[in-house]
Amino acid sequence: MNFKYEFEPTGDYAFIDMKSFYASCELVSRGLNPLRDLLVVMSTTDNTSGLILASSPMAKKVLGLKNVARKWDIPSEKENPAVKDLIIVPPRMRYYIMQNLKIQKVIRNYAPDKDIMWYSIDEGMVDLTRSLNYFVPGEMNRSKKLDIVSEMIQKDILRETGIFSTIGMSNSNPLLSKLALDNEAKKTPTMRALWNYEDVEKKLWNIPSINDFWGIGSRMKHNLHTMGIDSIRNLANTSPALLHKKFGVIGLQLYHHANGIDRTKLQNRYIPKSKNVGNSQILPRDYTGEEIPLLIREMAEQVAIRLRRRHAKTSTVHLFIGYSRTESRGTFHRQLKIELTDSTNILAENLLFLFHKFYTSGLIRQIGVTYSNLVYTNELQLNLFEDPEHQLKREKIDKIMDKIREKYGFVSLVRASSKLENGRSIQRAGLVGGHAGGAGGLDGL
Repeated sequence: MNFKYEFEPTGDYAFIDMKSFYASCELVSRGLNPLRDLLVVMSTTDNTSGLILASSPMAKKVLGLKNVARKWDIPSEKENPAVKDLIIVPPRMRYYIMQNLKIQKVIRNYAPDKDIMWYSIDEGMVDLTRSLNYFVPGEMNRSKKLDIVSEMIQKDILRETGIFSTIGMSNSNPLLSKLALDNEAKKTPTMRALWNYEDVEKKLWNIPSINDFWGIGSRMKHNLHTMGIDSIRNLANTSPALLHKKFGVIGLQLYHHANGIDRTKLQNRYIPKSKNVGNSQILPRDYTGEEIPLLIREMAEQVAIRLRRRHAKTSTVHLFIGYSRTESRGTFHRQLKIELTDSTNILAENLLFLFHKFYTSGLIRQIGVTYSNLVYTNELQLNLFEDPEHQLKREKIDKIMDKIREKYGFVSLVRASSKLENGRSIQRAGLVGGHAGGAGGLDGL
């Protein structure tokens, strides 16, 4: 072993994950069993291009479905008779958020907010170090206490929402609780597993694939392979100086994690400012080049609103275009450096410039807009080559429109062009997180 674990900090952590959260929410709402019935949540259910956002455990097992697959990946009834029992539903993001709030309320019964960190809508970590003795008083080792409290949390979540949860536990640090969740808890009958410092060599070092490890993707796996590192055990016993030379700080982090070391505290949170802001969408049908400028203007405006909400300005615009499956080409990405701005019109004009310059022909199915190299400021930087009165007027109009929409919803003030057949902003104003389930406002933009 490479560390003296008796000198490392310890705590009692539970990393909680809702089992197939979106699909479970939909099954529970229909009075069905989240673990036994077949259901997929699909981005669109009226054509063959729908994206599978979530699948119930049984749909994955029986039909071989995976998230982020397409509607055409669902087998036919001839290929798999069980498909006749499959329920296909559109997403309801507001409903999922309401279920998440119920779950958060459950967790707050066990720890204060500062000891809880949510990683996403369906998983989060809770530091139970100060809570265990309150819920399980008396003489008992802390591992047993942590298991008892984690089971209590599972039962409370199930009682409140009907949703099953898996929990990775650790009396050592947050990292080991996450690794226990990903590599063992999801396979146990109780849907709980405990990893501590003493399990590093036996469990952590024997994770079957190196990219099953938290923080190692396919690219890092390839880079490590070129160094002769093909397992967590190899990584943990590689020279930290060599890893630092090759990967910098990330290399040292990987070395420490491979040895089960994580000295972070949930209560000491660093919230970085975003380096970019953007939005993308898969279109409901193939669009022609003539129809796309309207969508670019709509998206330029939607993302500009978010930019101004953050009191930020951008100096780089990025346009992404994804072609239809019927086209031989795939996508194109182009970006442009511009004068620092948060003006809707200026941003839209620059994005349109990119489109007209690089688009030649072909049907389009995806579009994305991103503003990067952000500067957080409320000051207006005047362009010396443009009338200052015109610039001040434009900024005032943007701010007035933002206030109206903030109070009455996005669709309270839309451009006439968005009422055209190929406009999308009115429809997308009702989305949450890019999916069905909103009701006005800017939540889904």
